[in-house]
Amino acid sequence: MKSDRKTAIAAQFDAADHYDQAARVQRRCATQLAQRIATTVQHPPRRILELGCGTGFLSAQLLTIFPQATLCATDLAPAMLQRTRARLGDDKRVSYRLMDGEHPETDWTEPAHPPFDLITSSLCWQWFTDRPKALQRLCALLAPGGKLIVSTLLEHSLQEWRESCHATQTVCGVPIYPSRTQLEREWPDGGTGHWTDSILTDSVPSARIFLRELRQIGASLPQEGHTTLQGQSLRRAIRWFDNHYRTVRYHIGYGLFEKASL
Repeated sequence: MKSDRKTAIAAQFDAADHYDQAARVQRRCATQLAQRIATTVQHPPRRILELGCGTGFLSAQLLTIFPQATLCATDLAPAMLQRTRARLGDDKRVSYRLMDGEHPETDWTEPAHPPFDLITSSLCWQWFTDRPKALQRLCALLAPGGKLIVSTLLEHSLQEWRESCHATQTVCGVPIYPSRTQLEREWPDGGTGHWTDSILTDSVPSARIFLRELRQIGASLPQEGHTTLQGQSLRRAIRWFDNHYRTVRYHIGYGLFEKASL
């Protein structure tokens, strides 16, 4: 059963009809993640699980990199699954599941036969509420020697908007993202993991366009306990941003976990 917040997240992404037009950073991050996967995974996987497939940016690249693999594409939002299906067409290598990546399906948890050689996700991890437990569940689905390779937002992402809110004494609802050091402490037993990071810079003509595009990609839901900014406080933050910034930086973490072989 989904929590109220997960229901709200799904509704935001279901309504993201213009996702592809506004998701520049998401597209670039998916490409970077695909490149890392291609250079890291030495033995082509037979079965791949993708969490939060969105509109299929990463999915399409995975099928190109590993043409012999089958892909299970999952997402919390039904409309996102439909958009991925529309992008990939009638590809018999792909199956689809409506699923919260933090709580994978129970019929995959037979311990004697972990089903996946590769589990991956591009910019879905930051929506999880309990990452360590999610890691334990997901890594249990890896075959021996299998890999989990994901990307997520790190602290200092969207710092320009945070600073605009702080400077105008406006409550900022941008979620608090973890540090790389924090993520390093969360790897489960039974394998080895590490994180690397990079920065993606996105040009934004104005704060209004920046905020509009967050809504268009379904990423405007404020952190829990906060409400969406509006009125005079929002206008003050927008003016500050427009007077000081023309870009927004995204600090991206790339995590790699390899399950121990038998």
